[in-house]
Amino acid sequence: MSKVQVRASGPWRALEVLGGIIVIAVAIFALADPQFTTQTLVIVIAAGLIIGGLFRITVGAFATVLPSPLRSLNVTGGVIAFVLGIAALLDLQAAVATLIGILAVALLLVGAVEIGVGVARHPPVWLRLLIVAIGVLTIILSVYVILDMSIGERILTTILALALMLVGIRNIVHGITGHHPIDIQLIGPSMSW
Repeated sequence: MSKVQVRASGPWRALEVLGGIIVIAVAIFALADPQFTTQTLVIVIAAGLIIGGLFRITVGAFATVLPSPLRSLNVTGGVIAFVLGIAALLDLQAAVATLIGILAVALLLVGAVEIGVGVARHPPVWLRLLIVAIGVLTIILSVYVILDMSIGERILTTILALALMLVGIRNIVHGITGHHPIDIQLIGPSMSW
């Protein structure tokens, strides 16, 4: 058995801090104008679905080098993406509610991952506890949104923005602390790379 020292590089730490700052900036923008933010996001996603759908339809129709089942799959997926994009543009309010629900589920998963990261061996103990606490708070906030979709768009956006802010703070703290070296026990025969 051998031990390996793991430490994040300076550029990686800087990237984590920068990522945290960007996430916090996005959260602040969302708090400042939640309706504009969510509607803009829905329009961007809808445009992406329409463009991606048209691309897939084109590939399915004209890429004769592809096998027939793959061409059919491209056309089918393209039509579905195109229709979803158009539907989102036609009913922005329903699309916003759907988007907020999807974001809440995504933040639920992020919170679960944060708890997993906090439980992992990342000294010091205070950092592990902070990561777990942020994960738990993120899960609580996202579950609240999932369970009560009838509350106003502003409250939903505020809750999601706060959860994003917590994740951003966690990234900054994690980047500044530098992922202190940890020992990992390798099990099994030694391998030479």
